[in-house]
Amino acid sequence: MKIFRIHIQSLLSVLVLLLCVSLFAACQKEEEDGEEVIPTENCTSASSTFTINLDPNECDVDIEAVLGKNSQYTETINGTTRSMMINGVANHNVGAFPRNGNPNAIGEAMQSFSMTTDPTIASSVTNGQGYDVAVLFSGVAVDPYTAEFFRTSAGGVNRDWNITTLTTAVNLGLDCNNAHVQPTGKYHYHGTPSAYVADLGANGSEMTKVGYAADGFPVYYKYAYTSDGGSIVAFESGYQLKEGNRPGNGSTAPDGCHDGTYFQDYEYVAGVSELDECNGRFGKTPEAATGEYYYLITDNFPSVPLCFSGTPDPSFNKR
Repeated sequence: MKIFRIHIQSLLSVLVLLLCVSLFAACQKEEEDGEEVIPTENCTSASSTFTINLDPNECDVDIEAVLGKNSQYTETINGTTRSMMINGVANHNVGAFPRNGNPNAIGEAMQSFSMTTDPTIASSVTNGQGYDVAVLFSGVAVDPYTAEFFRTSAGGVNRDWNITTLTTAVNLGLDCNNAHVQPTGKYHYHGTPSAYVADLGANGSEMTKVGYAADGFPVYYKYAYTSDGGSIVAFESGYQLKEGNRPGNGSTAPDGCHDGTYFQDYEYVAGVSELDECNGRFGKTPEAATGEYYYLITDNFPSVPLCFSGTPDPSFNKR
């Protein structure tokens, strides 16, 4: 009986050993095949890579003088349609281009847009990816998303993970207006146009309207009336970094902590701000004492609207 018990214990030991070896091999194969693995990085004290330039003095180029062209923003209204034309030549100072991270030179880039003068809130929001989300009176469009995505180890692109410009993790050559230039020469904003709002004297003493979004609602800089309409304060968006690790494996999708390198590192958290997920709210404005819906450009992520609460006009769709 004692010998039999010893044989049983030996057999169990061998089975446990074989099971461990089998599991280890399976895990190794899973990693080699590029499939999702369990993230292990501790993200409790991970720092954010978000950055935004709010120093207008860093822009010292008069682009109108350099190009020998005046900034253009024209607007006409016919019935309930507002039509605008811009040339992408800013009416304020810009940074020097080409520059580190952006090899393109600013050129005249004519664009025409249309929108309704009577916008309404839609039944659902429209993602702003693929759109110029707004046009500003400075003669420059707002285009928050980038053409930069996570590159897989196999040399492909994962378009579910879009790199943001407002990060120290990647240098895409932004100037003090948090803007840069496309290969076509189109200068465009990704965040707060610091030199422009400085020229407008936007200091919080009043609401400063800077343009219109593609759905027809107005766009203001961060200062707006409180809910009771009694005073003006600076607003921030309700976006925050997600907690923990990204779900990828570092090969087919990014791993590591949600640190702000990608738009998908952020999430809108209801109740954090009076602004909705599109950086908009309903409230009193200089043009609507009883209140209207409008968007705000803020100095925290995402700075400019990433979506539309109304229906964007097709003329803003770059696709």
